Amino acid sequence: MHISKGYRDGSQERDYWPTRHWRISEPQKWGLDAALFGQLETHIQRTETLRSVLVLYSGDLIFEKYSSGGTQNIYQNVNSITKSVVSALVGIALQEGFLQDIDQPLLSFFPEYIPQDLDPRRKAITLRHLLSMSSGYALPPGDSEAFLSDPPLLEYGSSLEKLLGRPMEHEPGEVFAYDDLSSHIVALVLTRSTGMPLATFAQTRLFDPLGIWRDEQNNLYPWQRGTHAEDDHHPFGLWNEQEPYLWSVDKQGHHIGSYGLQLTTRELAKFGYLYLNRGQWDGQQLISADYVQASWRQQSKIENDRAYGYLWYLLPLGRHASFCAIGYGGQLLLCLPDLDTVIVVTSIPTLDASDAARKVVRDFIVPALEDAVLR
Repeated sequence: MHISKGYRDGSQERDYWPTRHWRISEPQKWGLDAALFGQLETHIQRTETLRSVLVLYSGDLIFEKYSSGGTQNIYQNVNSITKSVVSALVGIALQEGFLQDIDQPLLSFFPEYIPQDLDPRRKAITLRHLLSMSSGYALPPGDSEAFLSDPPLLEYGSSLEKLLGRPMEHEPGEVFAYDDLSSHIVALVLTRSTGMPLATFAQTRLFDPLGIWRDEQNNLYPWQRGTHAEDDHHPFGLWNEQEPYLWSVDKQGHHIGSYGLQLTTRELAKFGYLYLNRGQWDGQQLISADYVQASWRQQSKIENDRAYGYLWYLLPLGRHASFCAIGYGGQLLLCLPDLDTVIVVTSIPTLDASDAARKVVRDFIVPALEDAVLR
């Protein structure tokens, strides 16, 4: 029996990395009960909203099933999982010196937008507050997607001025309030600090090393070659027709930091595997281990034993600590360090799909892993 002891200390050396090719093995190799995964496959086929379920165990791809029109070569809007990717880009920007630290005041990045009658609470907002959803900004009326996609009103000058000038409701750092606009501001900070579009920075610093937005022959942008299919742009965003990226933009052409990124199921697994390995990939420390650990540490309290790190959810899953990137409508990337496991679920985005995605993890995958440990 080869049950993993987890990858918690970061000292173990991996013997392969799935940059271009995946090592695929049967659950039995690891002492897992194949019958339990057979039950999972039947459940997926019977659940209309599920598009894909993937389990990566000790680096091996041990389960991968597509349904409801999903395939290995389909790019899908991952919705708010985009936020966790943006968090990773902050970690990379810190490591490469584009950012000094996450306690830099937000307005120091945009000095031209500092009003004369500055609310002292707004002056106190830092990048840390935005990453932990505790900026203190009042949530906008209506939905934030409409705020991002609507043309800026003339009286407000520019969309950025509107974003930064929102009224304050709390002292920064005091209250968790899930806010799409805060993560979009983080994306704008990255764009300004790095001097390049967000998707360009992501591709060169994160996606290329992981083999994301490439096929197994290392061809870039496989959706342009006809071997992969792309989704439509996010319903609350636009395409920049002058660039190749599968990342929706706002009215000003900035890549949206809250949603709009498209990845395949396997590419989501690569991103989770990077975090499971504390930011290391094939000999390169792409993100500092300290930043990954801080991202998975409670920075804001939510409720019911749930917490929030740096654009990651910290959710208890039985006796396991789980770290989750979650997108609307059943898009789920979940890392279980003590089980050395990455789980990806993608779905047809409906309100009911989120419950179905969680059920797959809670009622099928985790029990199958625990069963092997107990036997």
